[in-house]
Amino acid sequence: MTTNGNPLAIMVNGVLVGPGEPVRVALDDGLVRGDGIFEGLRMYGRRPRTPDAHLERLARSGDGSGIPVDVEQLRAEMAAFCEATVSPDCAVRLIITRGGQRIWREEPLPAARAALDLMPVAHRVTPLLVGVKTLSYAANMRAQRIAKDAGADDALLYRADDRAILEGPIWSFAWLEGDTLVFPPLDTGVLDSITRRVVVEAVPTAERQMAIDSLADADGAFVISSVQQIVPVRTILGIAEFDPAAARTTAVAAEVRAHILTKVEPVHAGPVA
Repeated sequence: MTTNGNPLAIMVNGVLVGPGEPVRVALDDGLVRGDGIFEGLRMYGRRPRTPDAHLERLARSGDGSGIPVDVEQLRAEMAAFCEATVSPDCAVRLIITRGGQRIWREEPLPAARAALDLMPVAHRVTPLLVGVKTLSYAANMRAQRIAKDAGADDALLYRADDRAILEGPIWSFAWLEGDTLVFPPLDTGVLDSITRRVVVEAVPTAERQMAIDSLADADGAFVISSVQQIVPVRTILGIAEFDPAAARTTAVAAEVRAHILTKVEPVHAGPVA
């Protein structure tokens, strides 16, 4: 993978891969069976947003999947990797496989979008992996391809049994009810999004389970993630249409983006007091 013709940074087990060098990884069960965990974060001027929160969630994913996670080792590697990325503003993915390999990868930021069109796709959450950010994203990627083949920008997952709103393939979802931003409850099986936690600090929020068809009565909706930050939704295909330029929609997005920037900080290479 490259950006502007330059190879993006990769680190394997604490060792940076030089430009043009082959990336050497073992074909352990993490890669062969998708049996591993990961975190995705975003850097601003080579400083990540909420780095400790991402490492803590990775440790919880490790606990939930039986994969050991050395947070202090990863914190030191993160500090080194942030200095090594080709672009100061980029996405970073950290993978830990079942065999214990640690793979850091710089990724380009997606093109900014003013609004998104989403296609509802039925899904069932695997109860054994609730709360675990696992490498097993095949169903998520399948949903995304289905949506794009239908002309949408991405998929919005809903629970197949009762049509309860869940999340996107790689992001959280929220909708506006008046001035309140509403999220699906975590016990529906959605990921405990760190960006969601940041949003809760920035604007009035609530949690409520709701069928996807009821989005027709919402006052707006958003895609929320570390990499995309917050993007208004224009259409839920077959269900709802929103004005991404509506006053409350633009105000919420601006408040969240401003608050996100307050969470950007240097990585502490040693233990945090």
